[in-house]
Amino acid sequence: MRTAYCIAFCGDRFLMVYNPKRNGWEMPGGKVEEGECDIEAARREFREECGMDVDIVCGLETEDGMVFCGEVRERIGQGEMEMRLFDELPEQLSFPYCEYAPLIAWAREARRGRRA
Repeated sequence: MRTAYCIAFCGDRFLMVYNPKRNGWEMPGGKVEEGECDIEAARREFREECGMDVDIVCGLETEDGMVFCGEVRERIGQGEMEMRLFDELPEQLSFPYCEYAPLIAWAREARRGRRA
C-alpha cells in the first residue's frame, strides 16, 4: 500500500492532526487511491483530515510512498480530525518520534531553500 502525506507550515509552525484511532498526533495523509498520483492523494488527505487547503512545494520518496512539504492555505471546510499548529513535536504521537523528527528537519530545510 502506497501512502502520501504532507508536512505543511503556517509561518514557522507545522500542522498536525489528532487521530483518535491511534490516540496521537500525526501529519495529515493516507493511502494513495487507484488512479490517483501521490501529490493528488496528499492534497486530498490534507483537505479531508484538517479542512484546510495546502500548497505543496516539494516531495521526498519514502520507503512506502511520498512525504511532501507545503504551506497551509485557507480553510475550505470542516476537517475530520482536530488540527493544531506546533513549534515542536508534541509528546503524544501516533508513531515513534524517530519517524517524525528527520522528516520535519528535511521539510524545514526544503522551505528555507525555496525562500532563498
